[in-house]
Amino acid sequence: MKLNNSIEDKDKIAWLQGLLGQDFLLWTPNLMEQGFLNWDQIFATRVIKSAGSKKSFIKRTQEINPTYGFLDRKRDVNDLMKDEHLSGLLVLHKGEVILERYALGLAPDKAWQSSSVVKSLTSILIGAAIQDGYIKSLDDAVPKFLPEFQGTIYEQVTLRNLLTMCSGAEFTENYEDLHSNVAADYIRPIAERKKNFILDRLKIAKRINPPGKQFSYNTGDTFLLSHVLTRATGRHVADYCSERVWIPMEMDYDGYFMLDSDDGFEITGSCCGATLRDYARLGQLMLNDGVAANGERIVPEGWVAESTAPCAPNFNVDFWPAPYPKIFGYGYFWWVIRPGSFTAIGVYGQWIHVEPESNTVIVMIGAMPRDCYMNPSEPAAVLRGAHDGGLGTPGRLAFIDAAIEACR
Repeated sequence: MKLNNSIEDKDKIAWLQGLLGQDFLLWTPNLMEQGFLNWDQIFATRVIKSAGSKKSFIKRTQEINPTYGFLDRKRDVNDLMKDEHLSGLLVLHKGEVILERYALGLAPDKAWQSSSVVKSLTSILIGAAIQDGYIKSLDDAVPKFLPEFQGTIYEQVTLRNLLTMCSGAEFTENYEDLHSNVAADYIRPIAERKKNFILDRLKIAKRINPPGKQFSYNTGDTFLLSHVLTRATGRHVADYCSERVWIPMEMDYDGYFMLDSDDGFEITGSCCGATLRDYARLGQLMLNDGVAANGERIVPEGWVAESTAPCAPNFNVDFWPAPYPKIFGYGYFWWVIRPGSFTAIGVYGQWIHVEPESNTVIVMIGAMPRDCYMNPSEPAAVLRGAHDGGLGTPGRLAFIDAAIEACR
């Protein structure tokens, strides 16, 4: 089908984009690789502008070459790239790039979609809004910013409840079920660019727990924070992110937020876009206690420690089967996989992992496929499959330990 710029053909393009995007949870590996690399061509997005300074990290002449043991075998960086289906790997130690790899068509100047890693960026933006005085307290309830939610189950839900995933709202987060809330009431309307659909669904959500009592992962709730940030700052979230994060952190390239519709609201819970090195800069910002590359404080002093502490109530999530460690907890949209570190995590293998004690940031981004497309003998399939292990295998932690040891 040959398309031009007529109104009819634009409608056809929008229809094709919606058809492709609405079921991205079921994409084949080839579609995932191309789709994650060209996300902003499929979904509505808004640019996060950089200053374009291209102040690149210092890169060590001799890269580290860590080896590690996992599933009864010694493995190296090439194994990690293959086992975890990575498109990008970067290890940043004391602000210096000591390992950097690309695959699956990714390059230093190309963005890759983040999955839920954007939740952790949203946490940073909430901290910035507190630093700037736009938000006075995390204990403010949703209707202070969104009065239309008075009389809904969110009437007593605070910003802190949203950040720690304990609003009490009913929401099914099952990426294998296209009838679950995350697919039917979140991903599909985003792909179809149905303006205000998500917000309207949240207004009629049911409560299953009192606010603040029970951790329950809920990507739908995160969209409320897009509207909170927009109302509080008087700006598009992407513009505020540019001003308070992208430019102060001297990001190499523009990024983007996905939108709920054409010229709509930013999706602050799923699938922003940035380059590998710019994801590393987000980790570096957290490693620097919220002080940007230009010396500007972005979040309040103490915010990093507070937001990455395992404070979510009744946390009950494990990624991997025994004998691997249980996940320690959850902060303000940051996972605490083990004490002393914290991680931004997105499905299909997106990680920004921060180890403050060793002054190290490790970024892994990729396209880990669904179970049905995997070789049964590969690590992710052995460890309960790609969707139980789609956030990454514990081999990543073994690699991280090896990389930190190589820095000593």
